[in-house]
Amino acid sequence: MKEIFIINDQFTSEFSFGSICLIFAIVSFGVIANIINLIIFVKLGFKDTVNISLVALTICDLCSLLPLISLGVLTQPRLLSPDVTFVGGEIQFLASGWPHTILSKLTSWITAFIMVERCLCIAKPLKVKTLVTPFRVKFCLVLLSVIVVSGALPTYATHYFDWKFYPMLNRTLLGLVLTDNALEVTRVSNVLSNSVSALLSFTITASCTLLIVVQLNRKSKWRQSVAASRKRETFPSSSKENKAAKLVITLSAVFLISVLPSIMVVIGSAIDDNFGLLGLYRNLFNICYCVTFIMEALNSSVNIIVYYFMNSRFRETFRHLIRTV
Repeated sequence: MKEIFIINDQFTSEFSFGSICLIFAIVSFGVIANIINLIIFVKLGFKDTVNISLVALTICDLCSLLPLISLGVLTQPRLLSPDVTFVGGEIQFLASGWPHTILSKLTSWITAFIMVERCLCIAKPLKVKTLVTPFRVKFCLVLLSVIVVSGALPTYATHYFDWKFYPMLNRTLLGLVLTDNALEVTRVSNVLSNSVSALLSFTITASCTLLIVVQLNRKSKWRQSVAASRKRETFPSSSKENKAAKLVITLSAVFLISVLPSIMVVIGSAIDDNFGLLGLYRNLFNICYCVTFIMEALNSSVNIIVYYFMNSRFRETFRHLIRTV
């Protein structure tokens, strides 16, 4: 049964190379798209607290895409000169892999925060302006950033770059060096900052999305019943709050779909120790991570499409921006 999950090195290498090419294309689009998003949100201003959160999400998306470029190059031996003086697969761990992981986790938590904010808007519509102020939103976003980044500090404290000898290559190269307690620290850090964090942010986002959908349906039925009892008196079903709610629901749906591969990898690693970077199913693990990177890149790139079709102010500003270029 175990043989089913064992994949040969050649297929893994080819799949990895194809994935990197696809990621490069997605990242190229995503970087341009997020820069446009940032320009437009700055033009729209920050009177609406949701714009503050969306700007934070845009910045995080943009920054999370950049490490994927160097990660792709460093993990592809065929793209490197034989005369390089470093081990790309090890260098990428701290230089690209972890920065992308940190920023992806931050994206997850900002998305969860946006959904909680929208839940408050629907649950407490009369008190939301006193509960959700620009200062509080900024404070929460900064606090989230500090907490997520601090989760990576143990890894950076126990891993560093240094010159070391590689017997199989008979060369001294710059690579990754671990302290004596690195494995134990990393194991605990991964459980808390990766597994628990990923599952918790996913659960919060999914729960809030479900609550918002239920509340919107209830309000829609209430409007219809009141309108019918008042002889077809209409109520504005597409109010500003409803439009904002539908926008974040769509963003949440994109996030939840794109993060599923990552959640599956986390669960798989917890169930079977062989499903890991050095385990029996390491090639399957690498392929799954390629899929994870593709989906994370998509999640950080396609928001401009959601904004364009679901936000009239964004769409008008986008068209004006294109005409002036």
